[in-house]
Amino acid sequence: MTAPDQQFSSITECLEAACETRFDLEFFCDPRERLTGREVRQDVEQIAAGFWSAGYRKGDVMAFLCTSSVRHAVTFYACLRVGLVPCALHITDTEDRLSRTLHFIEAKALITDLALVEKARAIWPDGPCLSLDGTDPDSVKALADKRRAPGPDPFFHPDDIALLLMSSGTTGDPKCVMHTVKSLAAMTPLAQELYGCTSAKDSVAIVMSPAFAAWVITSFPMLGLNARFYFQDSFEPHRFLQILQEERITLAPLVPTLWRLILEAGPEAYDLSAIKSVFYSGEPGSADLVSALKDKITPSICTAFLASEGCAASAIAAGPDILLENQILSAAAGRPVTTASVRIVDPDGPIDQEVRDGEIGEIVLQSPSLAAGYLHKPELTKEKFSDSWWRSGDLGLRDENGILFVKGRTDNQINSGGVKVRAEEIENILLQHTDISHAAVVGEPDDTWGERIVAHVVSRSADLTEQTLLKNLKDEDLLPHRLVPKAVHFHAQLPRGATGKLYRRGLRRQPK
Repeated sequence: MTAPDQQFSSITECLEAACETRFDLEFFCDPRERLTGREVRQDVEQIAAGFWSAGYRKGDVMAFLCTSSVRHAVTFYACLRVGLVPCALHITDTEDRLSRTLHFIEAKALITDLALVEKARAIWPDGPCLSLDGTDPDSVKALADKRRAPGPDPFFHPDDIALLLMSSGTTGDPKCVMHTVKSLAAMTPLAQELYGCTSAKDSVAIVMSPAFAAWVITSFPMLGLNARFYFQDSFEPHRFLQILQEERITLAPLVPTLWRLILEAGPEAYDLSAIKSVFYSGEPGSADLVSALKDKITPSICTAFLASEGCAASAIAAGPDILLENQILSAAAGRPVTTASVRIVDPDGPIDQEVRDGEIGEIVLQSPSLAAGYLHKPELTKEKFSDSWWRSGDLGLRDENGILFVKGRTDNQINSGGVKVRAEEIENILLQHTDISHAAVVGEPDDTWGERIVAHVVSRSADLTEQTLLKNLKDEDLLPHRLVPKAVHFHAQLPRGATGKLYRRGLRRQPK
C-alpha cells in the first residue's frame, strides 16, 4: 500500500477513501475498542444521521470536552460529515472560563467523556450535554440509535467554516481560530514532508488533547495516508513507551518537554524497532534533545514550526538531513513545506517589508491551510491576516541556505533596562548544562530595570545550586553578562499546559 497522490476537496472525502482502503483492517484503536475501516464508516454514518434526526444542521457549533479516544474521533468526523462545526475545549480550564467559551462560540451542544459529564453539566446547565462513551438517553449512542433516516448530503463550499480551534493560551488569552473546508483538506497530502511517513502501513500514536491544533495537524496528513491510529487519553512516559512497542507505532509525535520525560524513563528497555520517525513541535528543539533521540530511539528525527492559524500546509519543517548536520542546525525549524511561503519581516513594519537573511524578524506565512480568521474578532483578524498572509507573532531568522530558526515571540520578550531578551535563547543555554533536565526563563517585575531575568530549572543533581550554576554561566562565558539570570529557582517539575508545552505564565510573579 502506497500513499495516495490525490488532493481531497474535504476531510469527509478523505475519510471515505481511508475507510475503503482499510475496510477490513484496523483503523481507529484505543485501550477499549478497535475498529476496522468498515466499522469506522458505519459509526460515522450512524452518528451523523443521529445528529441530523435530532435537528442539528450545517453550521451548528458542537463543543467537545473530552480526551483523545476512538469515540471522540468517530463523533468528530460525524460532525464534519453533516457540516457541523466541532470545537474542542481545554478540559483543564476553569468552569467559569469554559462556560464563557461555550457562550462565545454559540455552541448548540456539548459532547463529553462520561467521566466529565458532571463538569459538563455544571458549565452548560441549560444546554444539551451528550456523553461520548455512555449508553444513557443523553449520549451520542442513544442519539444515533434513534436516527430516523440519514440526512441529505450537505453542499460543502470550500470557504464554509468547518472547525474552530482554541489556541493554547501559553502566552496570552486563547483565541478561537476559524478553519474552512478548504483549509482542512489542504493538510491531507503532508504526511511525508512533515513526518517521513509514506504508506498505509504507517501508524501513529495520538496522545494529545483534541483541544489542541496538534490533534488535527497530526491526524489529517496521516488520514490522507490511510494510516492506522492509536488514541490514548493521557500521557505517562512508561505507558507511552509500551504503546510504541505493543502497537508497532511508526510515528511518535510529542512536544520536546514530553520527549525529555520519555528519555528519562529508559526507552532502551523497550522494542522500538517499528518507529520510522520521532517528531517534535510546539517548542524549539536543542542539540541535547536531538542527540538523545538519535542515540536512544531513532536517527529519523523530524520537527516543524506549526501554529493553529497556519496548520500543516503552512509548516516549516526539518528532517534528519538538517537536524543531524551539526549542533547549530539541531535547533533549526527547517524550510517551508512545498505548500507554504514564508517571509521574515520587520515586526513593526508592513507585511511585505522583509529583513535581510541573518536578521531577526517576524515570521509571516501563506498557504492553502491558512485559517479564515478569528471568531467574533474582526479587528484582530484584520491585524493578523493581510493579503492572504498571516503574521505569526513568532520571531525568526533565515540563514544563507534558506533554513529558518525560531527565536522567540514578539509578545514573549523580557525587556530588562531597555534590552529585549528572548527567553528561549537563555533556556537553550541552560539545557546544555549536564545537570539540568528542564528549564524555563521568565521576566519578573523590577523597580529599577522594568523586568529582571529569572530562571526556573529542574536539576538531576542535588549538588547543583543557584550559586554554582550562575558561576558556571559566567566562568564559561556561556551568556553575555546582560543575559545571565538574576535569580534561579529549583523545582521538582515545571508547569506544563495540557499538550505538555512549557507554561511560562505559571511561573511569572505578578506586579504588586
